[in-house]
Amino acid sequence: MPTFEREGLAFTYETAGDPALPAVVLLHGFTSDLRMWHPVIGEFARRYFVVAMDLRGHGRSAAPDDLDAYTAEELAADVRALFDHLELDLCALIGCSFGGMIALQFAVTWPERLAALVLSDTSAAYRHPAYDERYWQRERSIDASTEVVRKFGTAELGRRAAASVADPFLARGVRERYARLSAAGWLGCARVRKERPDLLPLLRGRLTMPVLVAIGEDDPVRSASEVMAGELPDARVVTFRGTGHGVPVLAPQAFAREVLRFFEDVEEGRPVAGQRTTG
Repeated sequence: MPTFEREGLAFTYETAGDPALPAVVLLHGFTSDLRMWHPVIGEFARRYFVVAMDLRGHGRSAAPDDLDAYTAEELAADVRALFDHLELDLCALIGCSFGGMIALQFAVTWPERLAALVLSDTSAAYRHPAYDERYWQRERSIDASTEVVRKFGTAELGRRAAASVADPFLARGVRERYARLSAAGWLGCARVRKERPDLLPLLRGRLTMPVLVAIGEDDPVRSASEVMAGELPDARVVTFRGTGHGVPVLAPQAFAREVLRFFEDVEEGRPVAGQRTTG
């Protein structure tokens, strides 16, 4: 698997499709890795050069022990280093959940590098008065898991997660997945989630590229996504019926269809603004 380096740290990525085609870069969610995109990469690669990377602290990319090495700005700079490594002057960027937070940080910092931006299952700020109780319940759950990792490591968290899985094969998979996670990466990126800049005041002025916001109808992050979408009057907002957190994984065919339709409209110069619900 190819790698690139930034400031002495190595980052892993994979590609699909013809490098001569327009590029699309994919950023995964918290505690996941680039493999979360495998259900949609094939569809995107029919028309685009697709690049998926493991973010700092995840997958096979570097996970520094120093928690101060984890900030939204540093993770966004890692993405820029990927762009520069592959000589991508302009491309589309797709981020899901935590990856959407980093995609937003990239977009407000270097908007001139993006032809289009897709934000799925994500938010532009950790805190807002309009966020509902389901959002905060999820945050409390993540906080509790983070405390387990802080005290006992990721393997213990995996053991606890696997306890509720009846199938022994699946339970072992859960334990192994968590054991592979870096404790420093978990703790560092968990802090990024909470201490990232509030980007809501910057969205209207800095997001000069076309934007698609994808929201799961049953996602506990929905209220936060809707607050973000409210600051983007020219964005296309698509709600996926009966879908929870992680639209690209839970509804890959519908997600790919909507993203490709959005890219086609952008390329043809058609208006993208509007809101609708899809199955």
